[in-house]
Amino acid sequence: DKPIFVEGNQDLFQYVVDYHRDRKVNLPITVSKEAVLRELKRFGLEPANYQIVEDGICFSSVKRKMACLESELQGQQKQAAAVLLGNIYTQAALQKASADKGQGFTVYSDDVEKWLGIERYSNHHEKFAAKKSLHNQLLSGVPKSMLEESESLHRFARSYGYSIEVVRTIDCDDSIFEFFVRFKRALG
Repeated sequence: DKPIFVEGNQDLFQYVVDYHRDRKVNLPITVSKEAVLRELKRFGLEPANYQIVEDGICFSSVKRKMACLESELQGQQKQAAAVLLGNIYTQAALQKASADKGQGFTVYSDDVEKWLGIERYSNHHEKFAAKKSLHNQLLSGVPKSMLEESESLHRFARSYGYSIEVVRTIDCDDSIFEFFVRFKRALG
């Protein structure tokens, strides 16, 4: 009825118990076979080689986990891009709002490009390359709904008495889609 003190490695002791119970040990890839064999010998146990089974990497499991992680990361990237895009459109809106005479205004992708400094390229090819880079790094994959939910756009609109409408267009020549945001004076 008294407790028994057992000297051994507590992380490996579960494998000693497994061997006593099943006369077999299944080792995950993260556990050293040599360390478990030493631990078993410490207790006077000498299993045959076939009684210690090392698990290999389950590639289908790893592939599923990687796909899940990739999907999660893509979602986080879209959210981050949407926040950044919303902030950029808000900055461009701040510049345009100062000229508003009460009817409202629209922030076009050209306004965003101007705010980002893309218009400084005098060469058409450089400007197109910068615009394409903006599209590939920021706009692609950002759903319209995410931009519509932009906290900074809504905070700006509420603060200055506007309602917003986000519109997504496709430039047929370049096959680049763009957003523009209409700011209308809220009635009331």
